[in-house]
Amino acid sequence: MDQHYSSNQQSINNFNVNNNELPFPVPRKRNKLYVYYSTMGYLFQIVRDIDPKLRLMIDTFTLIGFIYTTRFLWTIASSVLSGFYVHVWPRVWFRTNFSAKYGKWAIITGATDGIGLEYAKQFAERGLNIILLGRNSDKLARVRSQLIEMNRERNIQIISIQADLNSDDRQMYQRIWREIDPEHREIGILVNNAGVMFDSPNKFLDQPETKLWEHVRVNMLAVIMMTRLVLPSMVKRKRGLVINVASIAGYQPLPLMGVYSASKVFVEWFSQSLEIEYRESNIEVQTLIPNYIGTKMTGFSSLLQTRSLMYPNAETFTANAIATIGRSRLTSGYWFHDLSHFFTKLFLPNWAYRTISWYFLKQIDSSKTNKTN
Repeated sequence: MDQHYSSNQQSINNFNVNNNELPFPVPRKRNKLYVYYSTMGYLFQIVRDIDPKLRLMIDTFTLIGFIYTTRFLWTIASSVLSGFYVHVWPRVWFRTNFSAKYGKWAIITGATDGIGLEYAKQFAERGLNIILLGRNSDKLARVRSQLIEMNRERNIQIISIQADLNSDDRQMYQRIWREIDPEHREIGILVNNAGVMFDSPNKFLDQPETKLWEHVRVNMLAVIMMTRLVLPSMVKRKRGLVINVASIAGYQPLPLMGVYSASKVFVEWFSQSLEIEYRESNIEVQTLIPNYIGTKMTGFSSLLQTRSLMYPNAETFTANAIATIGRSRLTSGYWFHDLSHFFTKLFLPNWAYRTISWYFLKQIDSSKTNKTN
């Protein structure tokens, strides 16, 4: 033991004196880098003492490489199969009868524009009774009339409830509960879609305080309270579906939109926790984490308003998202967003994702300022 220690001590002393014996250069200046390379040289010499021909080390690294490659290929293969099951199979094979599976009524918050409006339209086409919830009474009346006109041949009911979710008034939520009447109406689906976003990307202190409160009340509090109103009747009936719309913005910290990003992380974690808690009650909770979609909320960018494979409009996105119901509890809702998200996680380090997001949003903010000026 003493002889072996002396040999190793002599080896590291030699390394400190003669760098040519190392398979890598050691800096002469005694700093952290010097200590690092000296330590690596010492460990390398121990390996050489144990296995002079380095066969064990080569075999070990070969095994590690094989395991890593196998895991990498399995990740790709399982993701391809999962993508086919979630996005392709339900669109070519059959359509779920939502009314029979979950219940006869669907509630959609933020139902007068964008994704919420499309959920209302497409659920009505599936034969569900619809409860529209929004803050603008004129828009609600127009959307209700539109849905009634589109579904004259279907025996469905369309109800609208005016409520501004940018409020922490408990009496407002009590009024909503009375109007949706979950004890007598079979509420099968709740879509927590209502949300707010900053008018344009900007630093935290440059955002209006009113917008910060909107993010708390609409993006977070409303999701909790609407779920609280509807979930008890679902649990009692042992069936139901809650769809909470989060965002890819919650995947990583998002400079210039930090509060929005944080609010969407809240929705994602709340939804996944809820899904586990009420799985035994046969309640499904789906978390949607879409990328950018061409809706009113992304009106600050002409690029995001241009329909493309990467940036679908609300109709295309919602049709894809509805097809994933019952097949995925956590999804972007849109096949190309899932594909891009998969490759982002696989190949793009977190620091690179944050940097790219920073410059992307900074360019949007700059273009917005230039147009204003």
